[in-house]
Amino acid sequence: MTHQDIISKLKRKEYSSVYILHGLEPFFIDQISDFMEENLLTPDERDMNQTVVYGKDTDVFQIDTMARAFPFGADFRVVIVKEAKDLAHIEKLAAYIANPLQSTILVLCYKYGKAPEKILAPAKKTGVVFLSEQVKDYKLAGWAIDQAKEHSLRLGPDAAAVLAEFIGNDLSRINNELVKLRIHLPDNNSDITTDIVKENIGVTKEYNIFELQDAFGERNEAKVYKIILNFCKNINLNPNIKTISILTSFFLKMLAYHYSPAKDSESLKKIFGTASDFIVRKNVQYAARYTAAELKKIISVLREYDVKAKGVDTNASQEDLLKEMTYKILH
Repeated sequence: MTHQDIISKLKRKEYSSVYILHGLEPFFIDQISDFMEENLLTPDERDMNQTVVYGKDTDVFQIDTMARAFPFGADFRVVIVKEAKDLAHIEKLAAYIANPLQSTILVLCYKYGKAPEKILAPAKKTGVVFLSEQVKDYKLAGWAIDQAKEHSLRLGPDAAAVLAEFIGNDLSRINNELVKLRIHLPDNNSDITTDIVKENIGVTKEYNIFELQDAFGERNEAKVYKIILNFCKNINLNPNIKTISILTSFFLKMLAYHYSPAKDSESLKKIFGTASDFIVRKNVQYAARYTAAELKKIISVLREYDVKAKGVDTNASQEDLLKEMTYKILH
């Protein structure tokens, strides 16, 4: 069952007495719990019948007591426990979960991990257990395209790849950027191009991480140095840690290409983390310009300067570190 399946059932007023929402991906958990918080009860009913608490600010006895209280002026009560991972002795709720009050909807939001089996086992019998799994990197652009449709936007494969690569595996931020695009775009323009993405997520047209990747891919030293010098002038907008992280991913994908026995279209899309044939072709061309041995050395340099960018074993400025790293990569 996906988070959309659960929300669809909630819209049809098909409720369960217990929901355990757990897993490594917080975005889907938030989507479900936010919908429940805003839609299960009317504004007037919420005052007396809805309670939202945080795990670190409560205990299992209080939650048990709240869940066992009867509704007042409504058909049911809603008790939402956010950050349930911080709730001490959460397994003691197993007895209530095994035999929940039918007039209460208890929601446990257990982010960034798997909830204890002692509460999962009874919840599978009496309610809904949702495991929120992270989207694989190679599926991220495809997820962004689907999410854009939720906001009545059309996001092309190339634009989706840029969005996913720049932001990374942060679904909440990707969604927020799409929300902003929906607000800023004219009503008659719902097509999202690569240029629109770059302009709206703070990427300058000439000096950005994508142009830097292309410059490295083309082995265009003059262009690399030009972009790096601009980065140094605006280091707060282009922090080394972020630059190094994106470049490491870029070169690791090229190394994976060299070692992959499969070079068919679908395999290449997984390797380069994109659904765009254009981006795949471009990255294959870039990978051909490097040997596997060269890529290993570059990745070693990037890892060395990732540590230094975090202030370990160096007193050099971020600007000087970036220049040193660039020289070592190019030579």
